[in-house]
Amino acid sequence: MRGRLLPYLVLAAAATAVLLPGIGSRDLWNPDEPRYAEVAREMLLEPRAIENFLVPRLNGERYDHKPPLHFWNIALFGALRGGVDEVAARLPSLLAGIGSVLVVFAIAGRMFDRRTAWLAAPIFLTSALVMWNGRVGQIDMTLTSLELLAILFWARGRSWAADDPPVRPSGHLANLPFFACLGLATLAKGPVGLIVPLLAVVTWLAIERDRAGVAELRLGRGLLLWAAIVLAWFGPAVWIAGQSYFDALILDQTVSRYADATYHPRPWHYYFRTLPGTFAPWTLLAPVTVYAAFRASHRESAGREARAVRFLLIWIASTFVFFSVSGGKRTVYLLALAAPLAMLVAYGVLAIRDRWPRYRTAFLISAATVPLLFGVVAAAAPVAARDLPEGSIPDGTIAWLQAAAAIPLLAGLIGLYLAARRRPDLLVACLATGLGLTMSVTAVRLLPLGDAFKSARALSDDLVRWAEPDEPYAIYPVPDAAFLFYTRRFAVDLHGGILAHDQGDEEALRRFVARTDRPVWLLVERDNLERLSPPLDLVEVARDRDPEQGHVLLTTPEAAARVAAAEGSER
Repeated sequence: MRGRLLPYLVLAAAATAVLLPGIGSRDLWNPDEPRYAEVAREMLLEPRAIENFLVPRLNGERYDHKPPLHFWNIALFGALRGGVDEVAARLPSLLAGIGSVLVVFAIAGRMFDRRTAWLAAPIFLTSALVMWNGRVGQIDMTLTSLELLAILFWARGRSWAADDPPVRPSGHLANLPFFACLGLATLAKGPVGLIVPLLAVVTWLAIERDRAGVAELRLGRGLLLWAAIVLAWFGPAVWIAGQSYFDALILDQTVSRYADATYHPRPWHYYFRTLPGTFAPWTLLAPVTVYAAFRASHRESAGREARAVRFLLIWIASTFVFFSVSGGKRTVYLLALAAPLAMLVAYGVLAIRDRWPRYRTAFLISAATVPLLFGVVAAAAPVAARDLPEGSIPDGTIAWLQAAAAIPLLAGLIGLYLAARRRPDLLVACLATGLGLTMSVTAVRLLPLGDAFKSARALSDDLVRWAEPDEPYAIYPVPDAAFLFYTRRFAVDLHGGILAHDQGDEEALRRFVARTDRPVWLLVERDNLERLSPPLDLVEVARDRDPEQGHVLLTTPEAAARVAAAEGSER
């Protein structure tokens, strides 16, 4: 038992060392982090009622963009910490990231062997999109961990080689854990949590002409379990919120979002351009390693490795096509590809080691581009900084950036030396170690610098300090959740209860500004403020440092005079 648990304990410690540092060192950044944190915070407001957890709310209004599992997780950690804060908002992603590393290790060990698993796990952990999403308060790491766990349950029930008996118990309940994980994944981010893993599995079974595998999947019973898990929440939620909640969550946020590109419209080739960056820097090794993996598996088409490689390729292709067909695209969706790509690259590295003379030149050239990339970053940073306005970045930032780039540069050079001595697997170990250290340094020393431009805390503090508790404030054009979170106050709704996507109701805005019962306060995006004609009869008292999408704080002349007097007395 100790021998079986030790690898998982080692990997959990390594993943924690990469993802944990700096988890609370910066503020919540738009668009998703403060929104999800605020939804969870409002779940914990008094009076606490089951309706608050079944039907999430934002600014006191129904929030029908996402299912609630991720919000429940944040609320749980918020309750344990005495309130939702930056750490509570990110702990679900942190734990999901650590868990995903362990599941990738288990899947690779089942499909291939322990050697492959020991390479796949660190490659997955240190790919760019995983290192980022494992430390931010977004849903996608939770979704990915549940999808991977579902694949693990299914993979453990397969015989990947003739001498590889299944470890699952026989019987008609064997694949129910697979569908149970898909149900939880759906509660995290909607039907995509069902479609992506199931599409990969069913497509592979169909291509393999594995009728027994299709029968063992017991699709009907599995979908009944999936539906039972989803409806345990969705049924009561629709009963409480009504038909409009069903229409918004299913038709608008699922069907229209996928088919009509209601949100984030992108061209069909968008993911061809973004995939290399999301899996960086391992993308630089992927062409030669994936080719080597395919060639090695092709030699024994009926063996364990061949079947596993075919499944990974189908997993990647089906997922990539599914997301590419949709008109709405976000880079974070490619997080679903990190695990199969990591396993393919890991197996390919070992295939290259076993047939070293054949792949030596191609692999060494690919491996050399990794330290070269970080060397360019270290050299170009001071040059790029010359074009920035004086004082726009704190002293020492460029030095820290160069130090962060120097770590994987040095690690890559050491790994390249070892790879040249017929140990390409050691290059993976060296580079993963360097990338992990770089992420920790970046999270602690560099990412907090982004608060000056990405955080709403400073402007929120100004509002709370200057506005009396009974003086209303509004946010235009849409209720920016970052201000809701950091002011801990609801904003006046300018949309009649409907949170329109990036649209403001100018008529409602002018009615709000025209109130005379008490001073009013307005947070408005500066580009929207410039488009208002005639201008508002309000006075600017503060603005943030974001030069593009920043906000300005306005108030009535009498309140502005009060602010000026208060600021003058403090000086």
